[in-house]
Amino acid sequence: MTAKAFFPVLLLVPFVGAGEELTLPQALELALRGPAVQAAKAAAQAEAARVDQAQAWRLPHVEVEAQARGLTRDPGFLVPRGAFGNPFPLALVTGEREVQTGRLTVSQLVWDWRRTGLAVDAAKAQAAAAEAQARAVRQEVARATVEAFAQAWGATGQLQAALEAQKAAAETLRVVRAMVQQGLLPKSDELAAQFLVQQREAEAARAQAALEGSLAVLSELTGVAVTGVTVGEGIFEAFGRVPMDGAVQRPELEVLRRQKEALDAAARAYRRENWPVLAAVGGIDHVRDSYYLHQTNGFGAVVLKASLFDGGQSRARVAELASQRNAVTSKLEATERAVEREMAVAEAKEKAARQALAAAEKAVAAAEEEVRLETLRHGQGLATTRDLLQAQEHLAAARAAVAQSQAALLSALAEKVAAAGEDFVAVFGGGR
Repeated sequence: MTAKAFFPVLLLVPFVGAGEELTLPQALELALRGPAVQAAKAAAQAEAARVDQAQAWRLPHVEVEAQARGLTRDPGFLVPRGAFGNPFPLALVTGEREVQTGRLTVSQLVWDWRRTGLAVDAAKAQAAAAEAQARAVRQEVARATVEAFAQAWGATGQLQAALEAQKAAAETLRVVRAMVQQGLLPKSDELAAQFLVQQREAEAARAQAALEGSLAVLSELTGVAVTGVTVGEGIFEAFGRVPMDGAVQRPELEVLRRQKEALDAAARAYRRENWPVLAAVGGIDHVRDSYYLHQTNGFGAVVLKASLFDGGQSRARVAELASQRNAVTSKLEATERAVEREMAVAEAKEKAARQALAAAEKAVAAAEEEVRLETLRHGQGLATTRDLLQAQEHLAAARAAVAQSQAALLSALAEKVAAAGEDFVAVFGGGR
């Protein structure tokens, strides 16, 4: 039996009740539809809406106003003394009347020294940053899912190794007990074999607990009750063929770059806050009142508006944005250095994990041969029971090491994909 043939492709069901056995692509698909990813998408959509808000200042603004009122006692008019030759003020009472008014006003921004354009640029950069942040959240969720899957996979192998070791130890105990009854072996050999059986039972219980814990994490990420994981053949060979030597596309770096652009544009816009703004305003109004001479009138104006002094608010805002930009620049540099370190560490971990897995597979083959030979020698009376138990101990440890190495390699590959900013679905979700 080889190491690859030993490792099970289906997980024993540890939970009672309904649940699902998931492949890695299925786990990723479910996790990436979870609430964390959806919340990040919603935040990106909200930032995209801010771009439309900023661009709205470039478009004409149309306002409509309507009013209706009734005057039960009109105060009338007072004609000043001397008007029309009257020697004293003359009161003219107009009486009761109904008045309806309507107004349509159109305003258009003509020139604001590109303040609106800079605000749009800032909004677009912030929207791009939010989109990159959504991708970063997606990467984090995907990485956590692969890590949980790796832990479940490794725990599966450890449990299977513990169960097979327990089965072998129980068989050895049966044989030794029969030989002790026949007087061929001392009682101490039976006690040693019995101790090993109990030790294997404890190892299986610990492996079962670790397995259930990792499946609980996977259930939390996917939103379904996961009772097992399914792993296909040739999984690591397929992952090894994925090109990972391209440019680093970390969404965290994109977030910081876009935030820096947004702060630059916003600062330039606030520097123009007190500059003059030119706008055109026009419209038409209509009044239904029999006392008015002209009931329909049009109007138009060109307005030049400038803020002479705002108490230093704009200058303070520009200084605040400049400080934020400096902080983002420093964080971007620190993140770039961290990415270089993570790439180097991920490469080293993958290399070490592949070497450990190869060594563990060879150790399993050697341990299986050792158990076969010691079993033959024990049956012929050429080996002691302790020799056979030690060989079985070697095989159990080797199989557990294979499971641990496989989980470690999958975890290292996930770390490498995350460090390079690659798409987890493209790497791990290709039907493997």
